[in-house]
Amino acid sequence: MLPRIGKEVVSLKLLEMTKDKPECVLLIDDDPGNNMISKMFLKKILPDADVLAFTDPQAGVAYILDNYTKEPVPTILLLDINMPVLNGWEVLEILSEHADMIKQYITIHILSSSIDSFDKQKANSQPLVTSFIEKPLKVETLRNILLGQ
Repeated sequence: MLPRIGKEVVSLKLLEMTKDKPECVLLIDDDPGNNMISKMFLKKILPDADVLAFTDPQAGVAYILDNYTKEPVPTILLLDINMPVLNGWEVLEILSEHADMIKQYITIHILSSSIDSFDKQKANSQPLVTSFIEKPLKVETLRNILLGQ
């Protein structure tokens, strides 16, 4: 068995060889502290990926619609549910109008502090959502999502 550090190096090398590795990770979460921690974890796991955080969900949606209709890249979106102005469900509703493009290029994971089973069920029923992740985000959870470990 490889030592822990060796396994991480091997996994990162496998990720580098993967055609569909994410080139970008988008965070849409109104909590700047959570975004800062998530960005730090993401850059450790995917040092070459662009990591963009939006505390304003409308700005995040606008970015996706402006950029992914022109030059889409493989992307992971970590989306919070409970946000003012535009919540995560409303973001998903807008993105569902572009479902073909979203499904082709963006993998969406709900990242929420909600422990409500209804939110988890609703996330699981959303065709654009891959998984529901409870906050606080952990490095191990990110590795599982990003590296398939």
